[in-house]
Amino acid sequence: MLKSLRCVFMGTPELAVPALQTLAELCTVTCVVTQPDRPAGRGKQLRASPVKEQALALGLPVWQPETLRGQKDAAELQNIDFFVVMAYGEILRQSILDLPTINCINIHCSLLPRWRGASPLQAALRAGDTETGVSIMKMLRALDAGPVYLQKSFPLTLESTLPEVHDKLAQCAAETLGEYLNNYQSCEAQDQEESLVTYCGKLSSDDGHLNFNSTAEDLCRWVRAYTPVPGCWVMMNDKRVKITAVSVVNVDTTLAAAATYVQDKRIFVGCAEGAIEILSLQPQGKRVMRAAEFLNGQQIPAELS
Repeated sequence: MLKSLRCVFMGTPELAVPALQTLAELCTVTCVVTQPDRPAGRGKQLRASPVKEQALALGLPVWQPETLRGQKDAAELQNIDFFVVMAYGEILRQSILDLPTINCINIHCSLLPRWRGASPLQAALRAGDTETGVSIMKMLRALDAGPVYLQKSFPLTLESTLPEVHDKLAQCAAETLGEYLNNYQSCEAQDQEESLVTYCGKLSSDDGHLNFNSTAEDLCRWVRAYTPVPGCWVMMNDKRVKITAVSVVNVDTTLAAAATYVQDKRIFVGCAEGAIEILSLQPQGKRVMRAAEFLNGQQIPAELS
């Protein structure tokens, strides 16, 4: 019976919530480890992580250490069969990885060995990958380098957006975890092919600064991949403006890279190859608006930076 398995879940964002729900349905979750409450919003009030909120709703004990470094003797981590980790927010040391009596597994949101690292969802969309998915792997000290027990994939299209992929991955992670746990005794781990490894790092706001010395297709992937997090933006009249939706277009004029062209309440921008239309924007401190509405109160500079 899986309910006899004592498990600790480690995770933090909304992405990990369905996996926690599945683990709680199948096994005995003795503790949920998540990041401490952090200041959020304009008022900078302390906010619990989505995983903490779900754990409390399920009546599960929650532990929020600032770090797990030096915590190998913590009572919450003793006599546990499985550690299940998904987007926890800290690389675990070997002393922690060695604690479970059966295994310490990680649910990684890519088809390893592609996109080891912190931003696999954005990386897959930005690169124009035709599929992505979830990998259940044995955790090692090295970054996302452990052998893989199980993978599930789903297709990406030219219209796939980050919110859509986020929700699909969250559900895929829960389903894949359930399948692994129901068959863990017979699942054999396969080593990752090192020659196929790619990496993606932690993203910052600077990564969303659009550079029009790119193709129109790349600009569209960029916006779909980084909206809403970390967000794509340009400078207009010395103010940062978020670009939230674009499309590739053919225009009846030649546009240099970053040059703008306004016609019939539509905003076009030249790229190194081709052009894009900006469909929606968000000025600083304001809501997202369609291009026509934005043009009612704003003047578009001749060139974006």
